[in-house]
Amino acid sequence: MLDLLGWKGQILRSSDLRSRPGRSQRLTDLTTAVGARSYLCGTGGMKYLDMAPFMTQGIAITPFLTPPAGVWASGHRITVVWALATLGPTAVAGRLQAVAAAQTALATTV
Repeated sequence: MLDLLGWKGQILRSSDLRSRPGRSQRLTDLTTAVGARSYLCGTGGMKYLDMAPFMTQGIAITPFLTPPAGVWASGHRITVVWALATLGPTAVAGRLQAVAAAQTALATTV
């Protein structure tokens, strides 16, 4: 699926990285291990995420919310498989890039 979307990043396995037990501590450790300064968290994860370990490490928590209109209106209820089958990989990749660009623009204005 990542190839279809043109993703060129590196895949890391969490089992290959050192982390402590506990959901939020483990996520903080993994985020730190890859050198990230922000953790992108969906609405489900925001319900249980303990922000304290992230704050201690200076890691920002960025909520991921799909836009409320257009193709993303029901995005919180579907999987990427639906989007790929319905729209195709080129359209999905383009729309994901547009969302990422909008998030980046929003982050730089705050």
